[in-house]
Amino acid sequence: MKTGIRILILAVVAFSLSSCKLFRKPTVEKIRDIQVVSISPDKSVVRVSLIVNNPNCYKLKVNKLDIELQNKDRGRIGVATLAKEVVVPKRSSVNVDFSVELDTRPVVKMVSSLDQKVQFYIVGKGHGKALGIGKSFKFDEPYELDLKEHLQNMLTRFSASGQNLFKVQRTTVEKIGIGETELQVSFLILNPYGFTFNFKGFPAEIYINDKLAGRGNLKNQLGFTEDVYSKDGAMIFKLSNLKSILGAVSGALKGEINYTVKGKVMIDALGMEISRPYEYRGSLPLSIWDILMN
Repeated sequence: MKTGIRILILAVVAFSLSSCKLFRKPTVEKIRDIQVVSISPDKSVVRVSLIVNNPNCYKLKVNKLDIELQNKDRGRIGVATLAKEVVVPKRSSVNVDFSVELDTRPVVKMVSSLDQKVQFYIVGKGHGKALGIGKSFKFDEPYELDLKEHLQNMLTRFSASGQNLFKVQRTTVEKIGIGETELQVSFLILNPYGFTFNFKGFPAEIYINDKLAGRGNLKNQLGFTEDVYSKDGAMIFKLSNLKSILGAVSGALKGEINYTVKGKVMIDALGMEISRPYEYRGSLPLSIWDILMN
């Protein structure tokens, strides 16, 4: 009896295979998309979307799929594994997403200065099963990821994972004249991503108690390479004495003057000239009498 049932099952399977041809292995039709989910100084996450095709006339279960991202020299930069089994209907394709964690600095080094793109390969192997029969499959596809917008934002926002990368160290009065006062804001810039760039300008206005008090820019341009983690810099502002004193009175009586700087960060990097609005706040520990006496 059991032998007869086995023969019947085999006959049904054979009939199914012959009517739909033999079981053909699934394929990765194409790399649908890659999106940057997050970028931090240490780790970055990208979402890789693959189109898996089932060429058979019966549904297919993909129970294993591992992918590996490689650089153009075929070095591994990230891996991911299928989280759960995926069912692909007959003669259909489905989208399968992976989250891949990458080390940020090696990826930054891969960026082309010509078009701000990262070129790499997506290599994978998987296993699909249908009608009790399993097949393994492999794929190897090149891909280009355009990082221009992400890089522009990263280079000019001066923050990462809640950490402020532009840090005001101190604010001092350098010169006091009849018509104007020169103010210097000393700061520290961190470069945790390992970018090579030139911080060439920061034309800005300084506001005291929400009133325009003067204008300024970088004292000197700052050049960074991937090995330079941080640099000290300074901004010089020319303040109209009358405007500054009138705007600072309420703060100066408390022993300090609060100010806000609003301007545009100007950076040369990866063959791009990048300009983005940026502002920061600081305070000048100064008595109103210090200003008046000078």
